[in-house]
Amino acid sequence: MRRSHAWLLLASAVLPGCDQTSTVAWREPIANAEVTWMPLDLAFDFVAQNAQQETMRVTLNGSDVTSLFAVDPAVNGRIPVHANHVWGPGLVGPGANVLRAEMVYSGVTHFHEISFTTSGDPYADGVTAFVPGAGGGFGQSALPGRVTGPPLGAGLFGGSLDVVSLGASGRIDLAMTNNVIVNGDGADFTVFENAFLNIGAYSITGAPFAEPGRVSVSQDGVTWYALACEMASPPYHPGCAGVYPVLSNANSTNSPHASIPTTTPIAQLVGVSIFDLVVPAGAGGDSFDLATVGLAWARYVRIEASSVATGPEGPDNARFDLDAVAAIHSAPATDANGNGIPDAAE
Repeated sequence: MRRSHAWLLLASAVLPGCDQTSTVAWREPIANAEVTWMPLDLAFDFVAQNAQQETMRVTLNGSDVTSLFAVDPAVNGRIPVHANHVWGPGLVGPGANVLRAEMVYSGVTHFHEISFTTSGDPYADGVTAFVPGAGGGFGQSALPGRVTGPPLGAGLFGGSLDVVSLGASGRIDLAMTNNVIVNGDGADFTVFENAFLNIGAYSITGAPFAEPGRVSVSQDGVTWYALACEMASPPYHPGCAGVYPVLSNANSTNSPHASIPTTTPIAQLVGVSIFDLVVPAGAGGDSFDLATVGLAWARYVRIEASSVATGPEGPDNARFDLDAVAAIHSAPATDANGNGIPDAAE
């Protein structure tokens, strides 16, 4: 029995699959998968018995990324390992990628190597409708580029001018063509405006200057599903976009990627000295969950501005100012069977 078990361990080092008998097995992504080009969550596991964990080594496209991975407690004799939001120069590349995980068992190296491809990006790609309201239209001449691609946020205390203003009751519809938003754990996409925190007496942060907008999603651009938005509930307008400052800026080298959500509640940033305030992790903006409207995926996002001014600019308030939309959970829009449903969402 011991000899047979040793043979199994050796054989699994070169098996192309990743079934439960493999000594080292990638779980995410799946071998030969097509995924959106964006920060990725990576996961594999390995047999606990006789593993020399100090020899674990993970490479991505030839770069050693072992330090990015955390080892979790054993489950049913296997030890899970994961890394979240893997991204950066020389790591996840457009097109073909190769992942390899290896471990030494009793002096013998066992490994699992897979290939996967990336395509597209997690951002909106086009504008299908723009109906500005009174006071709107700033940035309109720069459409669609002004609202496609990644955000150019100005941080906690500044409002970006890389925006298009909707005006009173204005509306804009955006389409994703090389990717779709898919329902995953938690929030699935983020809408970026140009909200910012006010600073009051004694350098204490005040409620955000918010221009709320109602968000809806659609699979076909015809039938829309509105997400709950308490437009008339200042200062945080629960469920609306246009409230949380934007922390992601594609022109900044150290900026968080737009697909990484911020989970720190906006209320925790208010009433704090600016000298003690810690910038929260993630991209900022306002994030939304497809599960709240019962959709498994969505290709279109609509934002509708408030009909009344909500900030200190009074009647001249331009209402919602859109910077960008980014998927948190994304999949390529490939539809091999032509049924109108992205393969990854089926």
